[in-house]
Amino acid sequence: MSQARRQNFSNLEALDSAARSQLFDIIDRFRELNISEDISLPQLVVVGDQSSGKSSLLEGLTEISFPVASDLCTRFATQIVLRRADDDEGHVRASIIPGADANLDLDLRDKLLEFQVSLTEAEFGPESFAKILDEATVYMGIPKPGDKVEDTPDKRFSNDILKIELSGPHHPHLTIVDVPGLFHNSTIYQTEEDKDLIRNLIQTYIKDPRTIIMAVMDGRNNLANQEVFRMAREVDPEGRRTVGIITKCDAVQPGDENGVIQIASNKVEKLRHGWFAVRNRSTKEIQDGVTIQQRHIKEKEFFRKAPWSRLGRDKTGIENLKPFLGHLLYEHVRDEFPKLVDEINRLVIETEDSLAQLGIARTTPTEQRIYLTKIANEYERSVTDCLDAKFREQIDSKSALKIRTRIQNMNSDFAKRMQIEGHTREFKDEDEEPQSEEVDEIAPLEIPFTSHEREEHQVYGYKNNVDGENSFNKLDPEDIYDWIKVTYRDSRGPELPGLVNYNVVIQMFREQSTNWKTVAGEHVRGVVDIVAKFNAEVFNRVVSDDTVRKKLQTSLSKATGAAITQAYRELDQLIEDERSGILQTVNVSFGQNQKAMRQKRALYELKKQKGANGMVNLDIVAQMFNLSNEDTTVRDVHDILKSYYDISLRRFTDNVVLQVVERHLLGKNGPVRLLKSEYVSGLEDLELRNIACEDYQAAAKRRELQARLERAKSAQEAASIIPF
Repeated sequence: MSQARRQNFSNLEALDSAARSQLFDIIDRFRELNISEDISLPQLVVVGDQSSGKSSLLEGLTEISFPVASDLCTRFATQIVLRRADDDEGHVRASIIPGADANLDLDLRDKLLEFQVSLTEAEFGPESFAKILDEATVYMGIPKPGDKVEDTPDKRFSNDILKIELSGPHHPHLTIVDVPGLFHNSTIYQTEEDKDLIRNLIQTYIKDPRTIIMAVMDGRNNLANQEVFRMAREVDPEGRRTVGIITKCDAVQPGDENGVIQIASNKVEKLRHGWFAVRNRSTKEIQDGVTIQQRHIKEKEFFRKAPWSRLGRDKTGIENLKPFLGHLLYEHVRDEFPKLVDEINRLVIETEDSLAQLGIARTTPTEQRIYLTKIANEYERSVTDCLDAKFREQIDSKSALKIRTRIQNMNSDFAKRMQIEGHTREFKDEDEEPQSEEVDEIAPLEIPFTSHEREEHQVYGYKNNVDGENSFNKLDPEDIYDWIKVTYRDSRGPELPGLVNYNVVIQMFREQSTNWKTVAGEHVRGVVDIVAKFNAEVFNRVVSDDTVRKKLQTSLSKATGAAITQAYRELDQLIEDERSGILQTVNVSFGQNQKAMRQKRALYELKKQKGANGMVNLDIVAQMFNLSNEDTTVRDVHDILKSYYDISLRRFTDNVVLQVVERHLLGKNGPVRLLKSEYVSGLEDLELRNIACEDYQAAAKRRELQARLERAKSAQEAASIIPF
């Protein structure tokens, strides 16, 4: 390394401290980790039109000999990293930082990371640089700079970044990102579609508030026609993070210099950091072998001459621009670094939370079984709490989770409905007497019956009409006494008068309890509906994965249907037990109720016959109780039927609640108890995988989150050593 070359960078010594080097290394590490996918990083980005002198500017800043016209149709960004190192020989390393697309494809990411080139600075020239560019495009799967449009594949641009790192004793600490240049006319190498893609790529970089924009302008062109400055003004209207750089000052036509000088003096497009003017090597100078060191000398001489000498010395030439950019980037990074660390820490927490919501990975049968077992345990706890009416949070009164309250209320309503609607005919109170039939007094000659026939048919209310024809008027079928009387007479057997055929009482009870099945069936259907809504709500709360939830419910649907079917079978069995067999009870209230009804009826009659003096005529009372065998039988059957019906009704109602609702719908084998750890452990591996295996979307989301967490934690570790 020549002494003159070392002296070119002597003014940077004060800036290139260990802390500065360390800070830039951390930012570079962040970029290598692709943390920029989640958090924007401070950076210098050079933008401009194709042929604006962008490559020559970078060549002067980095001392990398760019291939001639290397920016022609470049289809990816290039990050150039300069680092001071105690290495007299100097080294160049080229690698690819995978973009967002590659991080979703691990095979592609690994392939890109395989790209590694290491050279000494002496070996690194335009030819080797061009070779690196060509090889990088192959790895990225995009066209090479010189490929024609018709020869290019569908993928024409890449979000991967080519990283060129130069380390040596003469380099300052500086990192610059170069993006493809804007062009205005399509060619055989680039299409109108390419123009839009490049514009969008540049827009993505410069709209980041942490990006310092190095906007390059060809001094020969009118500023108003420079699209890159229009784009910069849109994202940085106050010019706070834009540095203007005018190239090709030596090519400005005589007489046009004043306009360029006015711009360079920050009097036209005012920027916070001002403007710089440079003179780069021309294509002819490159072909003539003018070295970069000679370029610097020519540049100094150029700006010493009028009219360019009117510009401030600190705003002209690469040797002034380079330390300015290095210091500007350092201050920018230093100011933003604490915010970056906070954002990285938040990113770690948020990503861990997102992964926690996805649950454990579900690739192997063991992972899948653990995942479902955890869901089953949480489901069981939730069901138990809800059935016990124990809630860990405030629950809306209309929520399906209030299953216990709703079913208790439904049970009460069911009991009331059974009391009101369960019987076919209203039972009589104990103080109501049978209504005796009113039979017209008819002259014997007008009655075509024998005396015996008259007695029999008076029961049915036979009368002669005005035409002398017989008509038959039945007793009131809705009156329970009339119904009992007719049923009794229609069912006489060989028993003595006043006795009742036992089978007739069974028949009467069955008819009186006909409505039980309808009322109880409606109640059970209502409970089934409540259970279904409750189950759906608990599943929604416990199983966050929509696909797993649906598959679980489908898997359990057969057992759910079987449990509900069993509930209805139990109901049918209860109805059959009460209505299809013999009438049985050992409840002592059966006899007690009959006795109470007789006593109440007798007291009612006594009170009714009580005279004004408070005395009762026993003869009259005796006549009142001297009823016919038939009337006595009707009242006795009524009392027996009513007493037994009340006992059976209460028994049936309780059994529906306990055996149908509690046992079969809410019990251990009911629809709300089917998802449990035993169910999970009994699943075959195939069915287990079908239910619990992550679908493509969830698996992709998990991979994305895991990659993000890995990046964030690595960045967190890299940032743990504060450089200042």
